[in-house]
Order: sequence, then structure tokens, then C-alpha cells
Amino acid sequence: MLKSGVIGVGHMGHHHARILSELPDSELVGICDIDESRGKEIAKKCNCSFFKDRIELLKLTDVVVIATSTSTHRDIALDALKQGNHILVEKPISLDLREAEEIISTALGKNLLLRVGYVERFNPAILAARGIVERPLFIEAHRLSPFYGRGTDVSVVLDLMVHDLDIILQCIKSPIEHISACGIPVLTDNIDIANARLEFKNGAIANLTASRISLGKLRKIRFWQKYSYISVDSLNKKVTVYHRMINNGMPEITEEEVEVPTEEPLRLEIQSFIDTCLENKKIEVNPEETRAAFTLAHQILDRIESRADRVNINLPHKENP
Repeated sequence: MLKSGVIGVGHMGHHHARILSELPDSELVGICDIDESRGKEIAKKCNCSFFKDRIELLKLTDVVVIATSTSTHRDIALDALKQGNHILVEKPISLDLREAEEIISTALGKNLLLRVGYVERFNPAILAARGIVERPLFIEAHRLSPFYGRGTDVSVVLDLMVHDLDIILQCIKSPIEHISACGIPVLTDNIDIANARLEFKNGAIANLTASRISLGKLRKIRFWQKYSYISVDSLNKKVTVYHRMINNGMPEITEEEVEVPTEEPLRLEIQSFIDTCLENKKIEVNPEETRAAFTLAHQILDRIESRADRVNINLPHKENP
């Protein structure tokens, strides 16, 4: 049994607290939030204590989830690691590469588990497609959301696109040779809609679009490989595979729906985190993978910022290199 805590119980944090209060291998000791009334409300629902001082909470826990604003991740993560806690940090891990490297190196130096919240890895539709996607040659990803007004302290690349970058890097084990990208701030000072094209050394290409200013919500990633095409709708938990068949000497397409379990992705992610802390399961989203996706996101931002300068788009709040 691990003693757990949650720091930050806003949009994502209160779901982390709910799940940690329900898992058999977790005892939710308490939560901490700058909004005391909100914190006490969630603590009451989850039958745990509220802490004004995060250090007092961290002294009592073995594992902690950090679900605060991105600008606070570095300080809270280092405090948690210094107190001997394994940590799950909601994405993005930090504002910049320097802070990310500091968190990663501290966790490795203390032999503590660091997990970044790439919850889409645990989406049942993505999990169902894992064994079908073998050697994709072209990937197209769309991650679109209406404007909710949260996560705007970072660009849409770090807020949304990074999920698909992480998935694509797991599918294509080849160095990236070329990146082109564009992005525009529309409702905030940061980039609200972005597109990136990645060309890999093995010839594969990935095209990604992320938006937080769309009219509706869309979460689709499609994989084309020799003689098959896999469409994954992670929002509606649906996977469809299209195969090439030869009928009377002519090619035709057959369609197959893949069974997808109805499990909650966040619960799967947190259970995996707890199991790993208890040394019962392999590490998912290890530091090298965290570093790779985050570094790629910043390389895309570099391309966007370079193009923005050329077309006279002002990006006053660029994420630091």
C-alpha cells in the first residue's frame, strides 16, 4: 500500500484524487491546492485531508501527482523528489528543456520514478491498435478541441500535440531528418493552432494538426502501412482496420472493427504508475521517452517561431529553449 497525494485539484487533478482514493494499492493521504475552498471540497469528497503547505503533505506520502499550472511544475517536482516521492507530473513536464532536464536528472539521481501524464498512451483505442500498427509509412493525427481557457500558459504544441508526438515516436523507431511547422495565436498570446510535418530517416512521414479553438472535439490518428490502413478514434474508443484483399485478381478493401474495452484511460495510467512504484510492472513513459517527446515539441516550436518572424506574427510569450 502506497501513501499518495495530489497537488493541484483543478480540471485534471480532482480526477487523479478520485481514482487514487479508489485504488486498492493507494491510500490517498491528502491534497494541496492554492484554492483552499476548492481543495477542502475535493478532500471531503475523497475522504482525505487538505494541506495548505505542500511540504507537510509530501512528508507523509510515497507518491504524488502534480496537476498544477505548468509554470509551477519544476519547483513542486523538485520538492516532491527531495522528500523521497515518486512523481506523476501532468504534461507538459515543464515550461522549457532546462527545467525538464533538471527534474529528470534529479529523479534518476535519487532512483525515484518520474512519469509524465501522457494519458493517451493508456487510451483503450490506442492500446487496441498497438498490435496492429507494425511499420507505418504515413501517419496523420488530428487533435482538436473547443476553447476552454485552460492550459493556455503554454502553446497548443505542448498542451495537445505532444500526446500525438509521444504516440508517433513509439510507432516509428527512426531518426527524424526534417521538420516543418506553422502555428498561429488566435485567442491567446501563445500558439492556439499548429501543424507539423515530420520526415523520418526510414522514409515515413507524419502530419499532425492540433487546435484548441475548434468548434468541436476530434481525436483521430490514422496509420497507413503496406496493404492496410488503421483508423483510431480515441475520443469515441473506436479502431477500424482496412485490409487489401485480392478477389478474382483485383484488389479490394475489407473493413474490420476491432474490439475496444470501455476502460477509463486515466485509471489505467494511474494504476500503471502505482504498479510500477510497487515494482510489479515495467516502466511506461520512461525518462528517455519523456525527453524525446518534449524535445521534439520544442523543435516544432522553433520552426513555428522562425516562420512567425518571417510573416510578422508576434509571439510575445515564446517557451524558453
